[in-house]
Amino acid sequence: MVVMATVYEIEELEQALNDLELDDPLPEHEKWWAISTDPWPCPACGEEMMWVTACHHVVIAETPDPLLEHAAIAKKVGRNPRIVKYDEGLPTITLYQWRALGRPVHGVRRDLTPQ
Repeated sequence: MVVMATVYEIEELEQALNDLELDDPLPEHEKWWAISTDPWPCPACGEEMMWVTACHHVVIAETPDPLLEHAAIAKKVGRNPRIVKYDEGLPTITLYQWRALGRPVHGVRRDLTPQ
């Protein structure tokens, strides 16, 4: 079964994250892991990111293991992934939030949409 991503604009994702209720408290900031990559352009707007992201939010997890599948995908497309401790100040989304929201991606560029 193929899971299709939900398309969000960045502001819409912020609202969806605010609306998503978390049953468990989030761990301390220094306990997060993320996938660092070579600079990679956002397919919708072209902004270069050095992390695996969803709508410009760094995808994070409490342990490295849940990120392995995503790192393997990033490697296949040449992003040179490295799972590292995350301690930067960019907006974040947990891997579980990302899945609960329908695996959101940034809106599709209108100039690339078939007419």
